[in-house]
This record gives sequence, C-alpha cells and structure tokens, in this order.
Amino acid sequence: MTSARLWSLGVFLVALGIAASVVGWDALLWIPRLALSWLTWLPAAVLDAWHASPTTFGVIAVGVLLMLAARFLRR
Repeated sequence: MTSARLWSLGVFLVALGIAASVVGWDALLWIPRLALSWLTWLPAAVLDAWHASPTTFGVIAVGVLLMLAARFLRR
C-alpha cells in the first residue's frame, strides 16, 4: 500500500469515528442496513411475482431479454 492510500484510509477512519461520536453507530449503520434489506427484498419480490403468475412473468422476462438484445446489437 502506498502512503497516499494509507493517508486516505486514516482520514476516512478519523471521519468515521467523529461521525459515530456525533450521531452514534446506529444512525451510521442505518444506511447500509437499508441497502441490504432492499437488495434482499428485490429477489424475493421477483420470486413472488413468478409464483403468482408465471405466464405474465415469462412475457415480461422475454420482453426484457429482447430489449437487451436490441441494445447489444445497436453497439
């Protein structure tokens, strides 16, 4: 690791420590927890939609695949 990276990491840790002392760790960790819950919610919602109506989900999936194929062919 270069000295510039070590310096940047040190600055980040000092800023993180100051922010944690001002607002608390719970407030700082709220954003990553929210992002994680959203990332786990999306696959669950996709699976629920597939189980609820497989035909509709299949039509939507084929449409998305065709849109992606058109985008790749455009390049």
